[in-house]
This record gives sequence, structure tokens and C-alpha cells, in this order.
Amino acid sequence: MKTLASASLLLLSAFAVFGQDTPDLVSSDKAAPEVNDALRARVDKFYGAFVAGKFKDAYVLVADDAQNKFFEMDKVQYKSCAIDKIGYTDNFTKAEVVTNCKSEWRWHGAVLPATIPITSNWKIEAGQWCWYYVKPSRVPSPFSSTGFVLVPPTSDGTESTSIVPPDIAGRAQAILAKVTVDKREVRLPTYQSSQDTIHVRNDMPGSVSLRIDKLDVPGLKITIGKTDLREHEETTILFEWRLDDPAILCADCAKKLSGNPVIQLHILPTSQTFPIRIFFDNRPNGPQPSPQAQTPLPPQK
Repeated sequence: MKTLASASLLLLSAFAVFGQDTPDLVSSDKAAPEVNDALRARVDKFYGAFVAGKFKDAYVLVADDAQNKFFEMDKVQYKSCAIDKIGYTDNFTKAEVVTNCKSEWRWHGAVLPATIPITSNWKIEAGQWCWYYVKPSRVPSPFSSTGFVLVPPTSDGTESTSIVPPDIAGRAQAILAKVTVDKREVRLPTYQSSQDTIHVRNDMPGSVSLRIDKLDVPGLKITIGKTDLREHEETTILFEWRLDDPAILCADCAKKLSGNPVIQLHILPTSQTFPIRIFFDNRPNGPQPSPQAQTPLPPQK
């Protein structure tokens, strides 16, 4: 949970510093080539300093009235950055630039590559393009169903840069709860061919991927219907016990198989795991044996 909150805060802080909402931008293809070239050179130099981790080199590209804000903001070192698009205002003396920067998210020990779109503002000062700060009116947020939240005003009427909800741990838990599994166990009678299913649903904004541990038991087949789920999609995981499996060398032995091994269903990029218990039942008559009465199969990879 702490890792999820930290990852969310890292992304939010990057957008809180750079995210803007400027209307009526003029496309860069309408600017003179020398204007585009000069701006691109300054933007590349600015984010090149973030890639190198030499933030003092970026400071010399900051406008005079934004230097205090530049000192206050969090500095994140990126792996690489590339300009995505440029829009101009004020007769090509101001610009808004979207730069895609590659970084990493760390979720529960997993290191995941991430590309962060960063919106920055630039203006001509003393004949040079300089980075400057504009207070955002809205910013992207994983805590909002729309993907954005409005930046609320403070008590004195100024805009606040705080966009993190007060109960971040609760919000993070709510995000994780949007991936659901309808049950955590399946039952497979082994004295005959049989099957059981579980259903997985994703209601988080964005996509998740599914992966399930392998259990090397002749006759057992596990099939995931869809390994990638977009928002509001659902899939079925099918567990089959097949006595006609060619890998079964002794059919009578297979019919007597019992045990209750546990395998893990893995969700990425949240790094959630759902334990799934498989009950192998070799008793065609009589009550179902309790889990405690069975001898678990050893976990296999």
C-alpha cells in the first residue's frame, strides 16, 4: 500500500509542477522555422539537464520570475526526453511544450518502465526562450474517474498546488479494489474429466495484465481467456481436469489424485497477487473432504 501511494505521489508531483491547461494554441507548423528551432534547442537543453541529473544546468534556462518556483519543485531524473508537440500564443512569444520523458515506477518491488507526458511553458525573455511557471487549473490524477482533478483554491483565494487527497492510503486501497476475482478456489473431481472457472474483472482506469503460476500436474490445464484487460473488461480463467491428457501415464493413478495446492494469480502493473486454491477430489461418493483432511500437493514451477 505504501508503495502504491508513493508511486501515485511521484506521478502527481510531476504533473502538479508541469501540468497546464492553455486554450487557443497556435500549431508549431505556423511558426517560422527559426522560432521552432530556437525553442526546441532550449527545451532539449532544459530536459537534457534532467536526464543528466545536473539541475543547475536547467536553472540558467529559467525566467527571472520563475526561479524561486524552480528551486521549490521536486527534481526527477529521467532516462530520456523527447519533444512531442508545441503550441504558441501571444504572437509566437510564448509557447506550451509537451515532452515525453521516460522514467520508472516502483510497485511492490517491481520496477516498471513509464513514459510521462510533461507540459511546460516557455516565453521569450531578453531574446531567449525561458521556462516559466503557470499555476495549473487541472491536473491528471489516478484518484479521479475522469483522469483529472481541479486544483482547489486556498482560503486566501489563491490556487493551491496540493492535489493529493487527504486519505491517500484509503484512495490507494480503493484503486486496488477495482480489480476483482469472483472466487479464490476451484474444485476438480479427479475420478472423471471436469472443469471449473473463476472470473476476473478490471474497473480501474487503464489496462492491467494477468499472469498465473504454472502447476505441472499431468491432466491439469489452466487457460486465461484474455491476458490483458482494459477498463470495465472481464475474463474467465478455465481450470480443466482431463483424463484424456496424453501426459497421464497411469489413468487409474490419476483418478485417485487428491490434494489442495495453491497457485498465484498476478496482476500487473499493480503487482497484486490473488491466491487460488485448487481442490482435487477423488471421492465420487460421500461428502466433500475438508481442506484439512487432504494432503497438499507440493508446489511446482
